[in-house]
Amino acid sequence: MDPFTHGVIGMALAKATGNEVSVADAATAAIVVGAIFPDIDIIFQKWGDCAYLKNHRSITHSILGLMTSSVFIAFLLNFFYPDAGFFNLAFWALLGGISHSFFDIFNSYGAKLLWPFIKKKYSLSLLTIFDPIFLFSILGYIFTTGNVQNVFIACFAAYILFRFVMRICVFKYLKRNFGKTSIRISLLPSMTRLFRWHFILEENALTIVGEKDIFRKNVRIIKELHKIQDEVLKKVSDSNVGKFFAEFTPIFHVDREVIDGITRYLFIDMRYYIRDKFLHHAVLEMDESGQIITSSFNPYSIKRASVIPEDIGNRRSNLFARIIGV
Repeated sequence: MDPFTHGVIGMALAKATGNEVSVADAATAAIVVGAIFPDIDIIFQKWGDCAYLKNHRSITHSILGLMTSSVFIAFLLNFFYPDAGFFNLAFWALLGGISHSFFDIFNSYGAKLLWPFIKKKYSLSLLTIFDPIFLFSILGYIFTTGNVQNVFIACFAAYILFRFVMRICVFKYLKRNFGKTSIRISLLPSMTRLFRWHFILEENALTIVGEKDIFRKNVRIIKELHKIQDEVLKKVSDSNVGKFFAEFTPIFHVDREVIDGITRYLFIDMRYYIRDKFLHHAVLEMDESGQIITSSFNPYSIKRASVIPEDIGNRRSNLFARIIGV
């Protein structure tokens, strides 16, 4: 979710816990700062797209990271609210941080809650990155009282439940119509429409990408991508690009083409599809002897290339060490 929505969630949480929605209230300040703070991982952008997108929603969104950041936030806020108490500020900041990671797992990008012990991104794939209905219901709760406030609480709960039901219904439809031929069915919120779902059907020889609008009977098939041989896929998946991309996204496809003796492998992140294009890619090019010519991460656009170093894992660890001052 975007930082503004996280901040609004923090204000709603402050109100729900009996605190005044005001900058003068120390607990509210700690909750709101805690709810926004995990996106501080944007500082990794200083070291390029590879560092940022690999570390986004990992260190600062993990349970360990939230505990650490709550202490840091309490230390800073203690200068502005000296009577609030350090541990009291840390508690409220941690509560805000938990709300951030909790709602981040509601969209398809997910968050590494158990980093560094488990690097898996946990995701419910339920909400879009920005959801105006979700945001409006929370704002309504914050700025109203009495029965009107209760209406917004009911709307918020009903909308979350509605999206769960939508997801279940679309998944059952896909299972019923494509389940016999599909090895795996992945279902994600559309990037552009609230009531449209993006799906990936993995078959033995094909990967099918499509969309299902809940108000329409049929599905729209967007692309049919042919899989490369398993032994070739394993080889490129073991490369630095393959390992990098597999950690970046749990759902990807690898395309291959040969031009003038150069074999080009195109890694495609299947989660995000907009304007007839996939959002994130990686490229691995090899000559006839198997030597790597190009290895790049191409986020947001295939034309936007960042070189993937062979020691990417060590570089990430060193970056974190530099940030925390070790």
